[in-house]
Amino acid sequence: MADDLPSESDRFVLAGEYVLGVLEGEELSQARRMQLADRDFAQAVEWWEWRLGTIGEAAGTIEPSEGVWPAIAARLGDRDVSASPTEIAPRATGPSRASLITFAAGAALSIAGLVLFLSAPEPAPIPQPTASESPALPSGLLIAQFQNEESGRRLAGIVDPQARRIRLDIAGLEAETGRTAELWVIPEGGTPVSLGFLPGSGRIERGVSAEEAQLLGQNATLAVTFEEDGGIRHEAPTLPIVLSGSVSSV
Repeated sequence: MADDLPSESDRFVLAGEYVLGVLEGEELSQARRMQLADRDFAQAVEWWEWRLGTIGEAAGTIEPSEGVWPAIAARLGDRDVSASPTEIAPRATGPSRASLITFAAGAALSIAGLVLFLSAPEPAPIPQPTASESPALPSGLLIAQFQNEESGRRLAGIVDPQARRIRLDIAGLEAETGRTAELWVIPEGGTPVSLGFLPGSGRIERGVSAEEAQLLGQNATLAVTFEEDGGIRHEAPTLPIVLSGSVSSV
């Protein structure tokens, strides 16, 4: 639901965690959906990929000095603090070398992520088109409401082209494993254009681009298909269409 969406600052952090690959379960699924449906979130993901990629290239390979392991051994209370890393034998009650390495790597990654977040500049503002470049958007609200009583599938939506927002109530669109519901807009006389993925049920609200708002206002049809869950919008729908209906002006 729209009320469950994270705040702007939380979404920026979520994008960083998504790029680092530390998300799991529902958080990972939510981030994937947001990357497809939320342009601001997708841009935050791109910024983190660029930021972390740049730092990774600049860091290169760093070899620890010879005194690192003896210092670690001394902290752990090992007797032979002059031994090489391969000669250090951890005590039976102390952590293993593998666990120490994992802990050190995790701590370093957490610190690096925190430093990056605190020092990160605000994302660059998105250039807005001038009045002459802005396409004329349909006025008034658009509605779509259709269902398939036999299958129990239902979609009801309200589109505000001027605000460039779409709100949908969905039911019965659960797909089999490895597939997901995808929404398409088909302008009159035109070809289908993907509007992103849909949950199996519930309510979602997101922004649409000016181009998408224009397509929705052209006596359009909305359609839903089940597509392979590859994480990216598809170029064309895969038949059969499981649900469809027209968009009408209020």
